[in-house]
Amino acid sequence: MQAIVDTVDNLLRPEALESWKDMNSSEQAHAATMLLDTLEEGAFVLADNLLEPTRVSMPTENIVLDVAVLITEGQVQDLKFPQGSKGGNSIQLSASTVKQNSRNGLAKLVFIIYKSLGRFLSTENATIKLGSDFAGRNSTIAVNSHVIAASINKESSRVYLTDPVYFTLEHIDPDNYFNANCSFWNYSERTMMGYWSTQGCKLVDTNKTHTTCACSHLTNFAILMAHREIVYKDGVHELLLTVITWVGIVISLVCLAICIFTFCFFRGLQSDRNTIHKNLCINLFIAEFIFLIGIDKTEYKIACPIFAGLLHFFFLAAFAWMCLEGVQLYLMLVEVFESEYSRKKYYYVAGYLFPATVVGVSAAIDYKSYGTEKACWLHVDNYFIWSFIGPVTFIILLNLIFLVITLCKMVKHSNTLKPDSSRLENINNYRVCDGYYNTDLPGYEDNKPFIKSWVLGAFALLCLLGLTWSFGLLFINEGTVVMTYLFTVFNAFQGMFIFIFHCALQKKVRKEYGKCFRHSYCCGGLPTESPHSSVKASTTRTSARYSSGTQSRIRRMWNDTVRKQSESSFISGDINSTSTLNQGMTGNYLLTNPLLRPHGTNNPYNTLLAETVVCNAPSAPVFNSPGVLILPE
Repeated sequence: MQAIVDTVDNLLRPEALESWKDMNSSEQAHAATMLLDTLEEGAFVLADNLLEPTRVSMPTENIVLDVAVLITEGQVQDLKFPQGSKGGNSIQLSASTVKQNSRNGLAKLVFIIYKSLGRFLSTENATIKLGSDFAGRNSTIAVNSHVIAASINKESSRVYLTDPVYFTLEHIDPDNYFNANCSFWNYSERTMMGYWSTQGCKLVDTNKTHTTCACSHLTNFAILMAHREIVYKDGVHELLLTVITWVGIVISLVCLAICIFTFCFFRGLQSDRNTIHKNLCINLFIAEFIFLIGIDKTEYKIACPIFAGLLHFFFLAAFAWMCLEGVQLYLMLVEVFESEYSRKKYYYVAGYLFPATVVGVSAAIDYKSYGTEKACWLHVDNYFIWSFIGPVTFIILLNLIFLVITLCKMVKHSNTLKPDSSRLENINNYRVCDGYYNTDLPGYEDNKPFIKSWVLGAFALLCLLGLTWSFGLLFINEGTVVMTYLFTVFNAFQGMFIFIFHCALQKKVRKEYGKCFRHSYCCGGLPTESPHSSVKASTTRTSARYSSGTQSRIRRMWNDTVRKQSESSFISGDINSTSTLNQGMTGNYLLTNPLLRPHGTNNPYNTLLAETVVCNAPSAPVFNSPGVLILPE
């Protein structure tokens, strides 16, 4: 028997592996199957010739053979092979299994470990289960463990059990193999040909280095895994991707920090829309920071799922706040005046409750799917990734709907409303929600380029986040160099793009930066004021306090008046006529005092954001008031 073991061991030595390459895959599988069957038959011949119950072990460099003959009368203990194994490869039979399969009070068992034979057992017709992340991709199936065999009183190539047999096998390559499958070599003793099957076996536990399985029969077992060559693992690509990731994310974090500081501490920018920008930047900042420090911490079994859950939440929250910007732009264009009450509390509820609900429900359903062998992210082999893809897809579609409606409404009004010059002169100084002009206002035509830039900026942000994670999914599924670089670049530089869209290209933000640099104050600091500016500010505050009691009623009157004017103009077809507007505004007049008009009206920025807002005042007989309303900036 020792000669047979030595012969098989020699055939599996590294210097003999070149000879195997002279055969095709079918010939290799046939030869390997014959070795499996022959060695097992020889081991049972040895067991039949043992004169007394004993256990014989024959370890070699590439094979470990163990033959045991046990008396099953009386108490029998669980049997483990190899003896004294504390890790690595092992298989264990229960005492009841040994008793049930004994003959005449004796149980003859054979255990074998083949260290290099699995590579010659073809996986061409393997019936294994692959997750959605490997379906249809350019990947291969390979044996990524030693082959371990167990048999008791052999009567066929498979011995069926009432109690499952448990075995643990170590992964040969822990890095480039994924999606472990508990498999056995199902072969025909007549043809000595077979294939890998998972029938009767189930996965108990797996990690980066080991997999534990339970099977309902005894035969030759191994772990089959999906194998994909990571094409960017050569030194050049790996170095470039590392540099791009670190440099890009650091730049993004700096840009996002500047954005957060800008939206939090410049008082002139406080509005609902900039609240949305602020929370978008905060969530992306936290997500990018966690991505930088925790995405590859797979060795920490507790921290890794926590990192994955936090990434899940903050990226979903970033998408939610991006969608809220589309909603805010839509509301800004359908309202003439700013709402009396801020919508911030509703935005906070929607921006954080929605992602928290998704993450909470996902964790309650399957918290073990947070953290994978490759990264601290969501599992893709059991469709858990859809807890991120599904909500993101819904958010993108909803945001797209709002932005398209907003853009169509803006184009429609710019093509149909042709205000004359007198109307533009009368109403061009009105300030509306967040300093933006409404498309229903006649003054909208002069400010159309600015509103369009906000909408196009929202579209750009939608495309940026959408494309980033589209490339991410393609990278997960394909693993090509192109997808790897695209995802890395887009993900790393998100913060820089947001800074460009929402700060660098916005005139109002640039003006606040200019104030800060010129006067060396910001964050609510007070600049040095001249006596003239102090008197002007005092007059403005006094007028604002005097008019606060009638502000709401005038807003409602103005909304009703403009709506009636629009409806009347569309019905009559006389869009350019001003008579209807003048009739609808009986008892009102515009403040014409030049001291109260916006200063620097030749400046396009002041045209967009009127520093002083003058509203129509009711006549004295109606409201018994001077009728002057000045809204502070």
